[in-house]
Amino acid sequence: MYLPLIIGTLLAAPPEPPAFAIHNGDRIVWLGSTYVEREQRFGYWETALHLAFPDVSFSFRNLGWSGDTVFGEARGRFDFHNPDKCFRQIVEQTLELKPTIIILSYGSNESFEGAAGVAKFQQGLEKLLDALKPAKARLTVLMSPLPYELGYPLPNRKQRNDELALYTAAIERIAKQRGLLFADLFREVQKLYTLEQARNDSVKPDHPAGYTENGWHLRDSGYLHTTPCFLKALGLTAPAKPPPTVAPLRQAIVAKNELFFHRWRPQNETYLFGFRKHEQGKNAKEVAEFDPLIAAAEENIIKLMKELNK
Repeated sequence: MYLPLIIGTLLAAPPEPPAFAIHNGDRIVWLGSTYVEREQRFGYWETALHLAFPDVSFSFRNLGWSGDTVFGEARGRFDFHNPDKCFRQIVEQTLELKPTIIILSYGSNESFEGAAGVAKFQQGLEKLLDALKPAKARLTVLMSPLPYELGYPLPNRKQRNDELALYTAAIERIAKQRGLLFADLFREVQKLYTLEQARNDSVKPDHPAGYTENGWHLRDSGYLHTTPCFLKALGLTAPAKPPPTVAPLRQAIVAKNELFFHRWRPQNETYLFGFRKHEQGKNAKEVAEFDPLIAAAEENIIKLMKELNK
């Protein structure tokens, strides 16, 4: 009499998420807010992925936008009054790149609404995931926000971390329900901050660890030292390559990222594609001229990886 119930339970159980793996020819598209956008300037995490899969050729596209949310609010430019158009920008920009792996890193800015905003955030993340289904990506990763760094004299640091933990838990629930890979960057980085603060307290109480500029936004050293946290959150181990050895690779990745940034976010896009395109719209064709430069930059990355593998 219990067999139908058992069968129904098994059928209703979400699939186990696949392990994170990169295959030859993969296109990774990373969506998110400030810490995503800023990473392209330093390139440590992206470099670590290349080193974790040294025999694999893949492309990486950073679509991070500082201050953004799952609703695309920061991307609105002159369309803040039209939330549907803001949202469509995220979806269209992602689908245009034909990703085989999508990494979503949201919850940071949404968390300022506290516990009362969790349900709204969940609905927004679910809607975004549904809208990205046409990409038919082989793997989708939901990555948590970053915590506040310990040691900074911020009056609401504990409150903010508690709020960020709520949004991290919401992201984990959605990942489990959908059988997606959850990358818990929040807890991994929090462990790092706790260890560093314990070391600092033995020298000078309340001395900042110095991984962030303001307690939250990572600086160069922050991206460097959180690289193992990033890899561990994805279920990967840190490669045994000393930083000086891979410096040219990281520099090549940063150079590629800068070219791609100008390709998809040209500084004068209002004149090229927006409501003032009647003035300089004829120059829009020049934006596509970044494509061969980006392709050449990626060839250089492949070349450097081959040299490292010798």
